[in-house]
Amino acid sequence: MANLNQKRPIEDDSSSDSSGEEEDDSQDEEMGEEEQLGENDREIQVEFAGQSPIAEDFHGIKNLLHQLFLKAHVNLSGLTELIIQQSYIGSILQQCIDNDDSDDEEDGNAEDEVFGVTSVINLSHHKDVECVKEVKQYLLEKTQQKLVELFNNPSNHIGLLFNERFINIPPQVSVPLLENLCKEIGEAKEAGKPFDFTHFILICKLHESTRKDQESKKKKAKGSNILWVNAEEEPISEIGEVLGEYSVRNESDSAVSGTWDEDDEQLDPKRRIVLISAAQLPEMLTKIKEFLQ
Repeated sequence: MANLNQKRPIEDDSSSDSSGEEEDDSQDEEMGEEEQLGENDREIQVEFAGQSPIAEDFHGIKNLLHQLFLKAHVNLSGLTELIIQQSYIGSILQQCIDNDDSDDEEDGNAEDEVFGVTSVINLSHHKDVECVKEVKQYLLEKTQQKLVELFNNPSNHIGLLFNERFINIPPQVSVPLLENLCKEIGEAKEAGKPFDFTHFILICKLHESTRKDQESKKKKAKGSNILWVNAEEEPISEIGEVLGEYSVRNESDSAVSGTWDEDDEQLDPKRRIVLISAAQLPEMLTKIKEFLQ
């Protein structure tokens, strides 16, 4: 069974080890730079930690699943419950707050907020659970039934990967979260739990340019007309088998809300369903690390 105490900080504030003198020297320089930046352009150092999901994380996890499935006919409450019930697998991402520095209610809320979730659900083991039936039906529809044989083969154990986080959190946090997930899957398998997967499915989020001019056509041919919401999912898509891609423009997606001027790049929000084999997990991690270097 996974050792939950080994979940570690994801992103560290390197300035915390500096001496008081060094901090004072650099503070004046930083303030001078910040005066030239707008409020939304400033960089803020935030430390995150991966934690085991608990009942109190229910609404935060459900909100993250909603940004993936949007208006799909899937019981997100049921999926969230499954993620929490298997607390020895997967992590939620939370901000680290130094309780010695501040005890404000605002800081307490930030500490409890769920900024990301990385987990996997065994679609084969939970095949009789209603929310899993809905997910499988959704995947079949969006892949034009390409997953029928995979789902119907009793020797297959298929995991649905969740790799969700707030849009402004850098992709580097995904590396330790995914590494930890792979480690926990291995430990759960050794303990005889139903995590001996043969395949994994990942639903990726991306935006594709809708412009039709000659330059856009060249970009599309090179694949450079795509903006990935989670950058680390691009190499996963490259090594995996793409089974379906579809627009979610008619559904509520705050990441692309608003209006554009005529000359602005217009983006169509999409989902891409990718299949990888369990044997490809080590390669997947290696490709992600190389891509994010």
